[in-house]
Amino acid sequence: MSPCKPDKKKKEIDPAYYTKGYAVVDDFLPEAEANRLHECFARAEYEQIDQVREHHYSHVFSTPNPYLPRPEEPYMARFGRSRPLETSEAVADSFKRCFKPALEETAGCGLTHHDIRCYRMQPGDFYRAHIDDYAGAIGGIYYLNKEWRWDWGGLLHVASTTETEALDTIFPKFNRMVLINHKTFRFPHFISVVSHFAKVPRYTLVSFNT
Repeated sequence: MSPCKPDKKKKEIDPAYYTKGYAVVDDFLPEAEANRLHECFARAEYEQIDQVREHHYSHVFSTPNPYLPRPEEPYMARFGRSRPLETSEAVADSFKRCFKPALEETAGCGLTHHDIRCYRMQPGDFYRAHIDDYAGAIGGIYYLNKEWRWDWGGLLHVASTTETEALDTIFPKFNRMVLINHKTFRFPHFISVVSHFAKVPRYTLVSFNT
């Protein structure tokens, strides 16, 4: 297949990436590429995962922000993960041609390790606040659900490590990429519970890259 050419260039996303710690890139992939990946996610089988980590808020996810979880609270998450899809030829090919060059261009360096995750969220699924800076220098969250509504939940909320109560909220729009600067920013974030009336699953391709 031919090389992939995302629509957004480095100079357009650099300011937000370096000043806010993340940048949102819409229409990240050519339409045919995005549709091909969506079909792969829709057909895949997923393992349902329920996580409980009793002490994570006392060390790896700790923050002085009083509006985020305290050390005595457990980290919890509920989601579906498709490990077969993560190692499939379709995802590997798309990541090599489309994602890797864009991630390297944004990071300003070569990247040799890529931890790729293929996730599905359904009603009742969620992620409590967490920080992924230990997992790689640059992160990517790519949305593949073709239909979504604000009140279906599943929204990415970005907090601060300071005492502010303000949040940035990112809508899981189809073919939208969120590039995260884990190298220089701590990035507390959580995903709100997917509502029982959400009509379709929420699909994401997540990567941690070094």
